[in-house]
Formats: sequence, C-alpha cells, structure tokens
Amino acid sequence: MKRRSVAGLVIATALAYAPPVPASPADLFGFGPRSQALAGSGAALASGSEATYGNPALLSDARSRQVTLGWQAARFELRADGPEGPGAVPADAVQGTLIGLVLPVPFGGVLQDRVALGLGAFTPSDVVARARLLYPERAQFPLLTDRAQTLNLAIGAGFDLGYGVRVGVGALALAELVGTVVVRTDASGRVGTIVDDQLVATYAPVVGAAYDFGDGFTAGGTFRGALEGEFDVLVQVFDLGSLVVPDLHISGIAQYDPLQLELGLGRRVGAWTFGVGATYKHWSAFDGWRRPTVVCPSDEPDCAALRETPVDFHDTIVPRVAVARSIELSTRAKASVRGGVFWEPTPAPAQNGLANYWDNDRVALTFGYGVALQEPLELRIDAVWQYHHLLVREHEKTASARAAGALPARAETSGSVQLFAIAAEVGF
Repeated sequence: MKRRSVAGLVIATALAYAPPVPASPADLFGFGPRSQALAGSGAALASGSEATYGNPALLSDARSRQVTLGWQAARFELRADGPEGPGAVPADAVQGTLIGLVLPVPFGGVLQDRVALGLGAFTPSDVVARARLLYPERAQFPLLTDRAQTLNLAIGAGFDLGYGVRVGVGALALAELVGTVVVRTDASGRVGTIVDDQLVATYAPVVGAAYDFGDGFTAGGTFRGALEGEFDVLVQVFDLGSLVVPDLHISGIAQYDPLQLELGLGRRVGAWTFGVGATYKHWSAFDGWRRPTVVCPSDEPDCAALRETPVDFHDTIVPRVAVARSIELSTRAKASVRGGVFWEPTPAPAQNGLANYWDNDRVALTFGYGVALQEPLELRIDAVWQYHHLLVREHEKTASARAAGALPARAETSGSVQLFAIAAEVGF
C-alpha cells in the first residue's frame, strides 16, 4: 500500500510541476505597435521604448521622457487534417499589457542629447512564466502557442557618438523555475513532502548599432543572444525502507529564442518611409524542450533512462519589407499609416517520425495607424493588426514510425494567427 501511495505522490508531484510556462512574443510579432506594423523592422526604424528590443542604439534619438501603456492580444486558429488527424488543434488566446519607458540622460557639454535609457515589457494577463512537458506524440504547435505567452522584458541604453554613428547595449530577461521536492517518512511513519521552489532571472545580451548616411538613409544592425528559460524541479525520495527511488528531474525548456542577427535599411523621403531587412535565427543550436527525468550516473552513462526525441531544427532567415506615410492633420496633429510583410520559414522538419512538433512557414501581413499630437501635450496613439497565414504543409510518418504506433500517420497542417495591439505614449 505504501509503495502505491509513494508512486502516486511522485506522479502527482511531477504533474503539479508541469503548469503552463511561456516564451517570447517579441520574436513572433515584434515589440510595440509601430515596429509590429512595420513588419518587425526594428533594426533601422525602431523608436521610443520599442528600440529596447529592435535596436537599443536608436534610443539615443529620444529628446523627451516617454511613458507608454498599451494592450496586446493574439488569437490562434490551427488545424491538422487527415485520416487520423485531430482537425482543429485547441490553443489559448493570449493577451497582456505593454509598458515602456524612455529617459534621456541630462548630461551637459559634449554629451548633451547623446545618451538615453529605455525599458520595454509585455506582461501576459494570466501568467508570469509557463512551462509544460511537451510529450512529442501529442498534437501541438509548440513554436507558436507556447512562445506567445511570457513576460517579455527588455532594457537598453543608446549612445550617439556623433558623425551619424549610434551604438546601444541592453539585455532581454526571462524567469526560470528551480526547486526541490523532498518525499520522506516522518517520525509517525506517515509519508510527507517538503517543497522549495523559486523564480530566478535569466538574461541574454542585446547589442545594436546604426549609421545615418544623410539624405534620409539609415542602416542598423542588432545582435540578440540566445534566450533560454529552463525549469528544473528535483524530486528526492528518502526513508522508505526497501523501496529505492532514484532522483527525478522534472525539467525542460519553458522558452527559447535563438541567437539572432538582424540587419535593416530605412529611407525617409518626404512623408514616406521605406524599410527592408532580414533576420538570421540560429535555430540549429536548439536541442529540444525536455530533459531526462532520470540522469545516468557518471560510471554508467548508457543506462536505460529514456532520452529526448531530437528536434533537428535548422537555421532560418526572415526577410522583411515595410512602408509608412505620414499625413498632416493640422499644425498640431499628424497621422501615420504603416504596412509591411515578412516571411517566417519554419526551422522544424516535417514530422515523419514519432514526434508531432508541428510548424509551418508563415507569411505575415501587417497594418497600423497612429496619431501624434504635439500641443498642449506630446501624445501618440498607435494601433496594429497582423495576420499570419500558415502555408499548408504535409507530414507523413515513415514505415518504422507507423510500426511503433505513431499517429496520425498522415497530417496536413495549416491555420492562421492574428495579433492586435494598441498603445498610448506620453512625452514630457
């Protein structure tokens, strides 16, 4: 009876530590409604608090303190059709709050109007960090639904070096979950648990540079390090007589953004702004979401512990094109219409083995509108809508995968993602 109770307790503990945990919406959609409306072209066109993610070097263009508050929501419609396919694949909608701050540093002399600090954050309404054990055989789109839900925090500093040269540094931050669960028998012979867990921060660097060629030309580049948020809860069982339970690790990757290099070129001609760019994403460094539950000892590296199914991702390049036009409404007000398109190829191969880590190439159309007032208050209101179309993709299991019971044997994945965001920015 005790053995059954302990086994149930360990299983319950494992399930308790598979609550939802998130990942980076900025990598999916861009950060801030202006950048999102310009197809995520932040390396050359970002401004205000949006530059903390797009390119921190462009923070140095700020001349007033700015506070931004907004709201963002995303909706998923995903399908996997086929003889054994589930059809519609459920996915929770995501919504949360956008917050931004920009603070020009009031230096004098040669440093006047040359240094600014910034902060940008997206906070989901329901979670701070969400982690799941992604069993490979379940129906899922892990690069879309899970990566849209997380606390997105970016901080940065921009410096104007003169002669058209700007540089910036910053960091992206994410929460990790670590802890221990101890199962043991107390003095009365009853089995109990002691739980100790905590959220800790993990960081990735952001480095940006921009150069103003004059005549409205601006070139920019942004490097973002890989951002990996782990969860690792160690379950230890003691004092249960002859029953020996090895240490169990409830662990994996809750969120992963690959190392990225983004390059962009912007041109302003009268009321028009044009932008082109591309982002390289080093997905091949990603080795999967799960970690071994039982770690083999050093003297027995080939023990019978189960191993994670490899994901075998490959690197991708995301091209972007954007255009905007400003419209004078009055001497004190100006409107802006923005649009763009980007193509996000999937890093995931077709799911022909045991796993169902589905993902598709996406074509995203972006559209935005904003109004800026100069007097009596410096106020901007910007809104954006994005539509991501998932190109149809076929997945067919190999003969060996079918013999092992992999389902569905054949699936055709498709769907769409929609994003809406609105934000108000006050300068003073």
